[in-house]
Amino acid sequence: MLRKKFHAAIYPLTNFLGKHGIKPNLITTLSIILLAPTCYFLLIYQKIYFIMLLIIISFLDALDGAIAENAGMKTDFGSFYDAFADRVVEGVIYFSIAIAYEDLALLCFIALILSYLTSYIAAWKKNLKYVGIGSRAERMAILIVSFVIDEVYYGLIIISALSFITIIHRFYHIAKENKC
Repeated sequence: MLRKKFHAAIYPLTNFLGKHGIKPNLITTLSIILLAPTCYFLLIYQKIYFIMLLIIISFLDALDGAIAENAGMKTDFGSFYDAFADRVVEGVIYFSIAIAYEDLALLCFIALILSYLTSYIAAWKKNLKYVGIGSRAERMAILIVSFVIDEVYYGLIIISALSFITIIHRFYHIAKENKC
């Protein structure tokens, strides 16, 4: 529901970009490229620049899919590349947080594993991608807000809890669908 509203809201932008030859995979690649300065700013404790770039990366992640959908550029490779890039971004961000905030390393590892499991289930069963309250968009929003309010510990706890709930929710749907 929210995804459809977002895609409708940015339709003029995605239509413009699509008509001018901007491919979704280019946007995905840009998000990976921006990952280096994003993590650099985190590691040197330049929180404002880190947050700004993390917001841009999150927007680009939504934009690539919207361009693919709105401009009729969906491909199997694009779907694979987007999912791959999402895992790279999440992994590197959590790894960087663990380095910058050593006392949060274990919690970063837990959040990352649960995030990956949430995404794995969605990849295995496509119709579950939007089931649950701990999707990637929500996780990134919580992470951004946790840095803005300087409560990264609690942000990681919430991300882990929501991811766990989403895993259970999706697992339940699969079990129910298969009459287990």
